[in-house]
Amino acid sequence: MDRLVRDHIKDLEQRRDLLNARITGESDAKQCKQVETELRAVKSILKFYRDALETERRLFEGTK
Repeated sequence: MDRLVRDHIKDLEQRRDLLNARITGESDAKQCKQVETELRAVKSILKFYRDALETERRLFEGTK
């Protein structure tokens, strides 16, 4: 895994923004629900990565 967590976060933020834009323009209720489900998943993964980075930062500062 050569990519950094920050790269994953950047990609997920872009995906989140695209999904938000799609929801705004979506008229089909079934499709809108599917996009909302994916959006919730992306937000959950983003929170996980951000929390992991914060934990790592705190642990690193604690070793100084």
